[in-house]
Parts: sequence; C-alpha cells; structure tokens
Amino acid sequence: MNFDDATGLLNAERYLGFHGLRAGPAYGHDDTALSIEVDGADVSGREVAAGTGDDAIDRILGPVRAIETGPGSLRYTLRFDPCIAYTWRDESYVIPERDEDFTRKLRHYDQSAFLDYVTASTFAAEAAGYPLEHFAIVTLDAVIDVICRDAPQVTARMLDPDDPGPLPGGPSAPPTDLPR
Repeated sequence: MNFDDATGLLNAERYLGFHGLRAGPAYGHDDTALSIEVDGADVSGREVAAGTGDDAIDRILGPVRAIETGPGSLRYTLRFDPCIAYTWRDESYVIPERDEDFTRKLRHYDQSAFLDYVTASTFAAEAAGYPLEHFAIVTLDAVIDVICRDAPQVTARMLDPDDPGPLPGGPSAPPTDLPR
C-alpha cells in the first residue's frame, strides 16, 4: 500500500525512527535534492529488562517496553528539492525554538536559529530568487533540519516482513528504496 501525499499520516504518528538519508549526485539525485526516510513506530507489546547495566536500577525500573518498527508500520520518504542546507542534531541536545509546535513531526519555522545561520553564512537567500523555508523532521533518534524552497514531497508505504529496517537494540539497515 502506497500513499502519495502522506504529510497528515506522518504528523499523526506517535513515534518516528530515523531510517536513512541521501543527498546529492552520488546517490543519483540532482545536485540539490535531499531524501530522508523515517519509519512509524509503536510501543511493543512485549516486556524486556531495562538493561541499564545495574541490577539494582533494573529491579527498580522493572520491565520496560521497546519502541519498535515492524511489518505494518509505514515508511515515509521526504524529498526536499531543492535543498539549500541540512543538519543533523541529536534529539537529546536540541533547544526548542520559541513557539515550537510539538504536535507535528514535520515542523515548519518562519524564524529560527538555523534559518538565521544559513542566511548569514551563505548567499543562498540572494541567489535563490525565492524565500528560504526551514522544515524539521523530528524522530526518536534525531532532529533533521532542512532549508529549502518548499515543503517536502511526503510519500509512505507499508512495511512487510521482508523490508530492511531497524532491529531491536541494533542500528538500522541502510536505505534501499529511496527515489532517484
């Protein structure tokens, strides 16, 4: 099952996990395109030990439930074209923007520190011939900020058991199906 305009579905997800990112001509894209893949995720029904490495803390915490992606989850592809700049931030250290909209996974900023930085450190605003926009996709793993012309094209497809994806407790598989 595929969805051509999946922005509403993406924003309705409770959790998103980062899956992959591709940019530039090395990946068959135009020089200015950026594609990001994220997976919808849910709290697992199975309980596991907290695994902190400290038995006393694990006993206090008790069993926990992992947040996982699996068959039936949606994999979203966000394509920004053209992309002027992007950055990856560890979600643990992100300072929210003033008036941050925490209800959306794909966020749009009229003003932001990153937009100010790109405007001040490049001549993109003058050369582009259009206003620069700042979007961010917020996942459990990272916040990926993108400066571009327009909102991304967002598509989704349902994962089946054979899809590569994050394994519980392990790194995600490399993306295999980003559009070129």
